[in-house]
Amino acid sequence: MTTQRRSAAATGSHRERKKALAQATLQREALRLFREQGYTATTVDQIAAAAGVSRVTFFRYFSTKADVVLHDVADLAVLDALPETLEGINPVRALRETVRTLIDSAAPDDKAMSAEREQLLRTVPELRARVPAQMAASIPRLADELAKRLGHSRPDLPTTTLAGAIVGVAIAAWTTAADDLSEGFMQRHRQLLDDCLALLEAGLTTRDRE
Repeated sequence: MTTQRRSAAATGSHRERKKALAQATLQREALRLFREQGYTATTVDQIAAAAGVSRVTFFRYFSTKADVVLHDVADLAVLDALPETLEGINPVRALRETVRTLIDSAAPDDKAMSAEREQLLRTVPELRARVPAQMAASIPRLADELAKRLGHSRPDLPTTTLAGAIVGVAIAAWTTAADDLSEGFMQRHRQLLDDCLALLEAGLTTRDRE
């Protein structure tokens, strides 16, 4: 890679990190306000003020108030934490192991924020209705990351299909999870997702039913 290309890559990486930091700050302040005064009563202006940015800056990172909750910071963390190469490795198994590692190593505050976000997604109709489409929108990014780690210059049909299958399984797990939000619900939901991904890893083989 030439010096010019390395510089461009570094600039792009810095820009992405800055964007991710701004989005995380806005989401953290938004969740705090939602907890204190409710989702409906909280305005974009209040979120922006709490994060120390202008309304214009808010809309630079999120199109709507709902998008602040729908944005999943963990998605990017999972993709970044995947092994640099997946050649000779089952990609679904690598993904499952990466998710487990990130969950186990997450700080208590991050786990609490994830739980708050999940509660909102399941209890606010406006948010709940948008979750499947929001998850489906991650397919191209996942396909790109899988292709790169499988040694391809761009996603081919099998890689895109794999990305779609993984996200489809995640959507199925989310939509079939019980709405019981009692203590431990995040652990139950994550175990369901891991069980569903395990089926995909095994080839979704069917068992004879009596």
